[in-house]
Amino acid sequence: MNTTTRRLVGAGAAAATALGLAACGSGEAEGGDTTGAASGPVTIEVWGWNAETGVQIADAFNAAQDDVQVEYVLQASNTATQTNFRNVMTTQQGIPCLVQGFAPLTTMVVNGWAQDVTDVVTASEGLYNEGALAAAKVADRYYGVPTGSDGQFLIVNTATFEQNGVEIPTTWDEFLDAGRVLKTAGVDITNLAGEDPSTLLNLAQQAGAEWFAIDGDSWTVDFLDDATLEGAEVVQQLIDEDLVSNQTYQDKPALYSYFDSGKMASTTTQWWSLTGYQTNFAQSAGSWRAVQIPQFADATTPVTPGRATASFVPQGCENPEAVMAFVDWQTTAEGIEAGRNAETAAVGFPVQIPDPSPYVEEVVPEGFFVDATEAGDVIVEAQGAAIGKFELGPNYDSWFPELQDQWGKAVAGQITVEQALENVQEFVVGDLESKGISYTVAD
Repeated sequence: MNTTTRRLVGAGAAAATALGLAACGSGEAEGGDTTGAASGPVTIEVWGWNAETGVQIADAFNAAQDDVQVEYVLQASNTATQTNFRNVMTTQQGIPCLVQGFAPLTTMVVNGWAQDVTDVVTASEGLYNEGALAAAKVADRYYGVPTGSDGQFLIVNTATFEQNGVEIPTTWDEFLDAGRVLKTAGVDITNLAGEDPSTLLNLAQQAGAEWFAIDGDSWTVDFLDDATLEGAEVVQQLIDEDLVSNQTYQDKPALYSYFDSGKMASTTTQWWSLTGYQTNFAQSAGSWRAVQIPQFADATTPVTPGRATASFVPQGCENPEAVMAFVDWQTTAEGIEAGRNAETAAVGFPVQIPDPSPYVEEVVPEGFFVDATEAGDVIVEAQGAAIGKFELGPNYDSWFPELQDQWGKAVAGQITVEQALENVQEFVVGDLESKGISYTVAD
């Protein structure tokens, strides 16, 4: 742990985390990973909730080499992993060597849970794309392993666009202009759910915002920087001019039905949503086209929103090198193939590697896109441009519900998006103050 991060951990010791815990120590585990007999392989315990392929990936890795043996401990869920991990870190008994990420990486660092694995990750950087590497860092040190993030792209209903003589937008300004034309025909350009502020997060990340940054011994908080406000202005115009629907994600059948109706022209998405669309878009299947997400007009290079909750090596694991051997193997053709689902025959799309193009055909659903080859190219390009990193600070569990609440008010027109951000920043400052976490607010 470097000096800056050590001080931040100390400053955040009183912080309530996603588990409602204070900072834990980093003593050695008495019952954690084992090294096996002197002449045998290193054995590491890996925790995750991948019920479909987690065990088979571990078994394939174990069969592929003799130096490391992985024991995959299937957790019931993300929530169960949180509870079980809290318990082992409290008792310092049975600490695993790799845990699937269940909360922002900063939370793991602030609590003293995540081990600095910079040396072992650095040696393997060439195996991973920039977004995956960025998401595994805190304060420019690797406290996570590069597990990848899903780059966003836009899907548009070409029938709706063509019927209304609208060009597919490449910038957010063009997106707004398209929405204005479509509105005259009773068509919404996209959907903003009142409970889901991800659109605002994504636009802020894409514009280059930095809501939290580490500055020496404290955090700098800035929910109102120029980049965030640039993204907020896009959302504000969508709301003010009534260019969007407000279908909730809590009623998936109704949501899919609306998306399928032709009354909504586009939505941002990721590769893993496509199978659901194919299954539920009976009316519009074959009319959708994948294109790169619109860019801000002043962007010099294409960038794509995409964040990841990185898996991490806990304090107390004595074999981070063995962990990295397992993680690195999953970037190989053999490792990727080991993740093929035995029931669906689908392979997990390798979002962490520099060039996932050999596998993209497997995640493009048949009959959904106007041009499946083009869609595959768009998905690969989006992965290559995924930002990966968006620092969420030491108290994400506290402020994110506040953001959801403020976002809902903004979408309903009760307050502006900028006012929502001001309110969230005020909440963040008060929360950090109450927890004794050192911070400054950006000028």
